[in-house]
Amino acid sequence: MAAGVWCRPGVGAPVAFVHGLEDTWAGWLPLAGALAGNRTCYALDLPWRAGSAHGWCHRKTPGAVLRDVLTSLPERPAAVVGHSFGANAVLELSADDGLPSSVESVALLAPFFRPQTLQVNWDLHANALAGVRRVMTAGLRLRLGERATQMDDDLLDAMAGTVIDRIGPVGFGAFFRSFVATTDLTLSTVDTPVLVLVGADDECLRGERATALSAALPVAKLGIRPHYTHFCHVEQTEAVAAELDEFLDSHSTLHPLAGART
Repeated sequence: MAAGVWCRPGVGAPVAFVHGLEDTWAGWLPLAGALAGNRTCYALDLPWRAGSAHGWCHRKTPGAVLRDVLTSLPERPAAVVGHSFGANAVLELSADDGLPSSVESVALLAPFFRPQTLQVNWDLHANALAGVRRVMTAGLRLRLGERATQMDDDLLDAMAGTVIDRIGPVGFGAFFRSFVATTDLTLSTVDTPVLVLVGADDECLRGERATALSAALPVAKLGIRPHYTHFCHVEQTEAVAAELDEFLDSHSTLHPLAGART
């Protein structure tokens, strides 16, 4: 369950990055490099990383795991940025008022949310599993790059199946519990500024899901971008960095860094 951290020392308010399910801290390197100036960045290596057996979820919720890691950093973060499953760990921690008091803003990239109209049944379970498989397939395509365009669809599907088998019932169970629980999070009292960025075609937060999250989390600024993918922090890095820079600077008590974009 041990978690580590990659740090890029810099100036200004520290930013902590929280990766998604079956991802790694290294997925944040493009975005960290594209942010303005020389921000101090902490990319967390969390127990839901790629290849995990996911035993962590028998002991703690994602939010509780994240709280422990954030409090173990050498300096308290002024902002926390999460992606997908990691974004929902941040959301859970925000609802529980468990973020470090130093946090001035939060950004959620491609989070998921369950409206009350989505009943928890076996159909929802099956649809959620199919959705996770699609996300894992997209992640494989991204990591394979040009090789994916030359690969047979059946082979790519088989590779995605291997990832799903590796996640297994335990890892998927952690995801599904987190997804189901979003409806019952106490979000109306969250007063930390929140930026939500998601692609218009991203099923994680599309249609009524986005509407429901906006209603539940009134403090959030929701940005639905037609060109963003689920992995927008990697595939649309510059655009996401520009939005993130503006948001972080607008809610920072320190000197803005946006005038020195790299």
